[in-house]
Amino acid sequence: MHMHHEHDDHHDVAPKEQLIALMKYMVGHNAEHTHELEHLALDIKEAGEESTYETIMEAVENYHKGNEILADALAKISE
Repeated sequence: MHMHHEHDDHHDVAPKEQLIALMKYMVGHNAEHTHELEHLALDIKEAGEESTYETIMEAVENYHKGNEILADALAKISE
């Protein structure tokens, strides 16, 4: 059964202020998790798992890069 659905260009689109607030939350949330992951990596290193620590820290570096990109996106949408 096929139902006709009308499309409205602004249907279900959040106001810009809500989008900015969500981006701010995500940037902060991601930074917190990245920081937590760094602490976990240090605990793993102290447990004698140097190789695993190095692998996790590689991911942490990538998370930092991603967080910087998201912060740039936030700055652009906030203009």
